Amino acid sequence: MNSLRPTGMLLNPRPPFSFSHTLRFILSPPALPKGRTFAPLLDHFEAGEYRRVADIDGQPVLYGVSEVSRSPGSLQVRVLAGPDDARTTATVRSLVERQFSAGLDLGAFERAAAADRVLSRLVARFRGMRIPQAVTVFETLISAILEQQINLAFAHQVKKALIDAYGETLEYAGRRYSAFPEAAALAVTTPRELRRLQISGPKARYIISLSQAVLDGALDLESLRAVEPAAAHERLLGWKGVGPWTAQYVGMRALGHLDCLPAADVGLQKVIQLFYGLRQRPSPARVDKLARGWAGWRSYATFYLWLTYWEEPAWRDGLVDQLRQERRRAAPRRARRARHTG
Repeated sequence: MNSLRPTGMLLNPRPPFSFSHTLRFILSPPALPKGRTFAPLLDHFEAGEYRRVADIDGQPVLYGVSEVSRSPGSLQVRVLAGPDDARTTATVRSLVERQFSAGLDLGAFERAAAADRVLSRLVARFRGMRIPQAVTVFETLISAILEQQINLAFAHQVKKALIDAYGETLEYAGRRYSAFPEAAALAVTTPRELRRLQISGPKARYIISLSQAVLDGALDLESLRAVEPAAAHERLLGWKGVGPWTAQYVGMRALGHLDCLPAADVGLQKVIQLFYGLRQRPSPARVDKLARGWAGWRSYATFYLWLTYWEEPAWRDGLVDQLRQERRRAAPRRARRARHTG
């Protein structure tokens, strides 16, 4: 592995853009009980720079992304370690542009959110946050399967075990960085081996089967980026282990789909109940009905709502109280309109 003297490439994401809010989802999951925190797995932030390993043409490459201090919102991209050639540099630049959705215009989302009392507050809080796109579709699909129906802490533990066992590593400046396991590494493992990592039997079989399909070309995940969202969703659902939530999550986090709505997601249901003042947790049908006003941008509405779990309880409680008071003030007006129209 060759070491590179870091050279910079400048990116100017379309405003509004927030580097810190975009990174927060992948760098700092919600705090664990008793002050425990999650150790970084694939995504690192060191010396003011986001760092990640990606497989490029069969070789691990470490790249870094930082915000230009003299020009907030602009990003400097550096190849830190890996092959020293123009193709690698160009591929990393393209990858970072996609990862941070650099060309996306969030103006339409902000206009749609303005009519929603909750979302308008969240847009003001998280303005410029892009849904961070994963390095590969394969990584997102396998990670989503691992995370199905288990809590965040256990999902992190299992994912770490998988990366430690099957991921390639790369050293830079005295630190070791890991890459997500390639399909070739997971295709030749066995359910018994994955079970040792506390991955359930069914999930182990799904992971191996999907990895083999990717390896032999039966499942071309990267090509789904060029497919219409509905068609990509249906193709994913055709594979064992991939249900609606997993397909929607892959759409949001790897395919750049803007209008996914995981209405059955318990976390989304709970936060909707909290902020919209519902008496009970909404059913998927109720979530779908409430989200009609977000059409076209339901992926972003979902992520902005999810991101509130990353906030301090005092901020969430304060927003809930503000919204409750607004609903109380609006109640008499709604009652008068109802009598008038009745």
